[in-house]
Amino acid sequence: MVTSDSDRFVFVALPGQSEYVIAGRYRVSVEPGGAPLGEFVYGRTYLGRPDAVELDPAELKLTERVMKTHSGDGLFGAIRDSKATSWGRPLNLEGEVSNGNEPVNQLRFERPGAVVIGRGHEAPGPTRRMLAIDELGRLQTALDAEREWRNACRETHDSGARDSSVRIAAKVTVEHERTLWVAKFGQEHSLWNQARVRHATLQLARECGVDVAPTRVRRAAGRDLLLVQRPDREWAGDGYACSRMIRGLTLLGTEDTPEERRHWSYLSLADEVRRTSSRPLADLHELFRRICFNAAITNLNDDLLRPTMVAKGRSWRLAQATGPVPTLPVEGAGGDFAMICGPQGRSPSRENIVGGAGRFLLERPAAEAIFDGVSATVRASWYTVMRQSGVSEEDCELVARSIVHRADDR
Repeated sequence: MVTSDSDRFVFVALPGQSEYVIAGRYRVSVEPGGAPLGEFVYGRTYLGRPDAVELDPAELKLTERVMKTHSGDGLFGAIRDSKATSWGRPLNLEGEVSNGNEPVNQLRFERPGAVVIGRGHEAPGPTRRMLAIDELGRLQTALDAEREWRNACRETHDSGARDSSVRIAAKVTVEHERTLWVAKFGQEHSLWNQARVRHATLQLARECGVDVAPTRVRRAAGRDLLLVQRPDREWAGDGYACSRMIRGLTLLGTEDTPEERRHWSYLSLADEVRRTSSRPLADLHELFRRICFNAAITNLNDDLLRPTMVAKGRSWRLAQATGPVPTLPVEGAGGDFAMICGPQGRSPSRENIVGGAGRFLLERPAAEAIFDGVSATVRASWYTVMRQSGVSEEDCELVARSIVHRADDR
């Protein structure tokens, strides 16, 4: 691939390292028919390193050849997943909210994974100054003010800012005790206390045997905020060592479009996890347990947009669960998963989920035992776990509509 002005250098932090090295070159061009073409090639120097690792296990395996893609506007999955908007979005405020060192919306460690794109040869250095957890209150206040401003614009002009108030970046990375956390900001008029319910749901998932990320609830500016520990960062003495991480979209080689969403499937995801994971049996059983938990709590919004695989060393494993939350049943609306989960499609019924157990390397009796065990634990423990996690009685009544609705529907 001949170098051109449109080339970008792709950097990667090698396992256990906080420093970045050049992995290869990437460019996007437009073909005569107007279709975008993405091209990537690993550098010879990088390929010659004994510690070289692939950027992702699906599209960008280690090879000397030039790899090409027409999907995603010419973006390879690993490069798309490295964008700040894919996970842990930065605050995108109109006003400049400074942390004393640089604007909040320019902090590089909002990016997920271990891949960074740059124009020049100079690799980005490790970031040592991070947002402190004590700064969350000021950020929540600034975010609320920005939402009010955008709502006022929408009411005045009815254009431009339409619906943006609910989409303003709701996540930011903060540091506490040499650990990085994604702080998920709540909204003032949410149906329930999102931070408390999400935190409690993850505790409930843990009781069901699901591998979940550590979480905390932090009070800031009169609001509860959920903190989720980042699985891709670990303090290494002079900075945070970065782990490669990809989403389900990349693992399946698909897109987030209405057409592609119709084909999203846990079964296909299981096939790719089986091929990619260094411990496929354990990860497939874990994935199946998560599906059973989603069914038990009526979590209908699970998708391929969250981190799915993480490589803390050279090999890939299923990432910890971070996002299960009950979905309130709506009269007249479908109660199906967002993804195919069995031979009968998206139905989160016991028969359908257990019917696809073979793709998870499970015999039917073992699959039935997992499904029934998870369901029983949810029914017996959900209320206690919610209350112990600080969920109000009023919010528990809403959660009950999801739990009881699903139990009665089986």
